[in-house]
Order: sequence, then structure tokens, then C-alpha cells
Amino acid sequence: MGVFKSGAFFQQCFSVHPLTLNLKLVTPPDLIGIVCTNCRMKHRVTVRQPLPQELEKTKNHEEGMLSLHRCFTAHSEDVRVALVDVVNDSVEFRCRPCRRTYVLEVELIETHQS
Repeated sequence: MGVFKSGAFFQQCFSVHPLTLNLKLVTPPDLIGIVCTNCRMKHRVTVRQPLPQELEKTKNHEEGMLSLHRCFTAHSEDVRVALVDVVNDSVEFRCRPCRRTYVLEVELIETHQS
């Protein structure tokens, strides 16, 4: 029952069985919870918050998380993990009914093993 602070397990889950990653929690401004029903691991993604000097160029960050939260609330089964990039510290989600893509910069990925 360990907690691993690395994106490696999340990347592996996505690579091996991407369709079993289910979004379970979206809490603005920075927390996303994902459960893998295949290997029963829980992945907690903390989204990077823009620094004050970056706010002008990244003012869509807050809007993006709120929009992802609205999609998740309206139709959680249709929001899927589309890409996990541990090299560039980003995760991409796609909402099928809204036809929207959310690319988020990651600060930390924790994997909880049951």
C-alpha cells in the first residue's frame, strides 16, 4: 500500500490499458483523480498553477479547469485521458460530447497502490 510520487505508473497504465482509466475527481483549481479499473491503482494529478508573472499569458488556465469540471459534472463517463506525457509534464483529456480537449501542465503525479 505505497504512494509513489512519479508519473511512471500513470504513464504505464495509459500505455498498456488506456480505456480502463476513469476520471473520478476534478477539483478546481488544481486536483484531478483518476482510477485504473484494470490494475486498481489511483492516480492523483496536481495541476501546475501559473506564477504571478505568467498569469497574463496563461489566463485560460483557470477557465480550462472550470470547463473540465463542468464537463466532468455533466457527463463524467465521456471524459477520457487522451495523452500522458511525463517528459513534458502534461496530461491531455478529451470530452466526447463537448468535442473539447484539455491539455494541462502537471506539477505532481502520485500513484496510490491498493
